[in-house]
Amino acid sequence: MKSLLVLFLLLSALDAKMDVGSREYKLMLDASLFSGSTPENNVTQYWSDLDAVITTQLNRNSSGSFSLSKDRTVMVYDTQSSCLLKNNNLIFRERVENGNREVTLKYRSLDRYIAGHQDMSGTKSDAQTKFEQDLGVPYTSRFSHSTTQSISNSKNLNKLDDPIGLYPDLQKYNFDDTTPIVKVGGLTIYEKVYKGTSVDLGNKDGEFSLTLWYLTSTSTTPIIAEISFKYKDVNEDYSENVATRAKALFELMQTMTSWNDVNSTTKTAYIYNYNSSFCQ
Repeated sequence: MKSLLVLFLLLSALDAKMDVGSREYKLMLDASLFSGSTPENNVTQYWSDLDAVITTQLNRNSSGSFSLSKDRTVMVYDTQSSCLLKNNNLIFRERVENGNREVTLKYRSLDRYIAGHQDMSGTKSDAQTKFEQDLGVPYTSRFSHSTTQSISNSKNLNKLDDPIGLYPDLQKYNFDDTTPIVKVGGLTIYEKVYKGTSVDLGNKDGEFSLTLWYLTSTSTTPIIAEISFKYKDVNEDYSENVATRAKALFELMQTMTSWNDVNSTTKTAYIYNYNSSFCQ
């Protein structure tokens, strides 16, 4: 009887585990290579070079071509000086595209189970929750638990009460909900995302995104360039072959040294580091 109880508890623990719905590999590129009024030219050239790596060194098939998929603004909000959200491993982000606003609250941790156990529930009917694994260079891993939902054009984002109202589990931090929140670094990022290409990894396809960030809507000089690819399975059914090929591809992408920027920070780190006095 005792052994059956132990088995039941183990199975219950497994059932409670959050499945990793996607695995995304991220690599920073030299943003200066995409300067100019027609970044699409170098976006296309990058894909041509990457495609050659995929077909000749990875010996896998690829398909598609990059085209502009997202043209939007990105803002991250936190408390001035104290950075209460960041210091609790939280990121509160707004994106606006074609007049439509959405917010995302994300919890990130190196520990899968700490991230997975966070309650990221939103209050809107269209709230979508994701549990993902992010992989960075040379081969580092972090887990991300997030929920994205829409907000109205009239919704203010100026106090902690605003994200708390959208994500009720934030109440557990006992924040003073009257504390002001502002755009981190005062930044509004203008983001272009190119999609449409993929690689055959076996029973999963890896889908690529190339993201460029600008400081103004008219700038032709990006401050951030990132290439990523991800594959998905809501049941976390990732075969050894798929994972092995994805790792090999990620390592091959890191050898494309004429494109890569080993000194560039991640997108979120760029925002928080833009004004060095924002978090004190």
